[in-house]
Amino acid sequence: MNTKLTHSMLPQANHDELARQNFVRSLRNYLSSKMRHDLKLVYEETVKPQFEKENQRSPKNRYEIRQGMQQQQYYKWYSSCKRTTQEMMWESAVTTVERQLPELVERAKDEAVPLGTLTLNPELKIPTYQTAVDTHCMPGGYNGEYTQDDISAGAIYDFGVHIAMRNPESLRDVRGQTVIHKFLKQQYPNFQPTKILDMGCTVGANTLPYVDAYPNAEVYGIDLAPAILRYGHARAESLGKRVHFSQQNAEKTNFPDESFDLVVSHIFLHEIPVPAIRNVFRESYRLLAPGGIMIHQDARLYRHLDLYTAFLYDEETTNNNEPFWSAMRDLDLVAVAREAGFSRDSLIETLLEQNNGRQSFIIVGTNI
Repeated sequence: MNTKLTHSMLPQANHDELARQNFVRSLRNYLSSKMRHDLKLVYEETVKPQFEKENQRSPKNRYEIRQGMQQQQYYKWYSSCKRTTQEMMWESAVTTVERQLPELVERAKDEAVPLGTLTLNPELKIPTYQTAVDTHCMPGGYNGEYTQDDISAGAIYDFGVHIAMRNPESLRDVRGQTVIHKFLKQQYPNFQPTKILDMGCTVGANTLPYVDAYPNAEVYGIDLAPAILRYGHARAESLGKRVHFSQQNAEKTNFPDESFDLVVSHIFLHEIPVPAIRNVFRESYRLLAPGGIMIHQDARLYRHLDLYTAFLYDEETTNNNEPFWSAMRDLDLVAVAREAGFSRDSLIETLLEQNNGRQSFIIVGTNI
């Protein structure tokens, strides 16, 4: 399994940029360890006892917990630091990308004999839900274009996640690797798809593992953002992976019925509103060939979590420009899949342990 960061498209920080980025990474780690630990103590020792005294019961949902926590100075400090650190992370990534953007644009076009393909659609209408906010606080969001043949959104996204990772020397493909090796290869060892589609693939980090896992398959990745896709295509080429990227809306693609043996997504559902999620499931059902498998992977749903952890997760919506995060985690995705056409017997929900120790959730629909 290739996990080392070897691709040539990743921007390279100079000395001062690296110092700033290492500081941001260290501060993020401090927030997620020491401050988060102390924040839970504030809840357990102050907020929860006070709520129980006033209401003669424990909090029954994340909203009641937030109401109490928002009165605590430590929580205000934690939330402020978390948002500021997120903005600092992206700003430090932008500085590095902007300094070498012309070089990166040329590098992305330097393909002697391309392995895969890139198909863009300038006429595609980008949904307002993707342009109204800068998702994850990433400046300009995913869909911005600022120069000819722009790849900046993809480079900023890839490099920003690189800064955020505790293990920066990773290809950040843990979700794709987890779905393949901890579910598909174990539950369906004889499954050999010939065509695979990754919906909402961004730069293709979790798309590429499918190239290695199923070498005889044609692998496709779709996303709305042209600069993201240009970068993702160049990234895949630099790693020697054949992927066919195209600019499409996963709610309604141009692929024929029953085109794919495997339809997947990774941390995509929480980026879109509930009506769009329903459309994505219907499109997944339409695209799935007989004998095929659909897998949508995301972080755990709220019903998988204790109330305090759900309150912490909710910060993504309240404080990190993730407007659809919480609505998605409240969904009954089995019901959504059944509405899309899948039978109850063909559906599986399960949690997977990732290589980084975290758990992720998958919903699986089969056409077998």
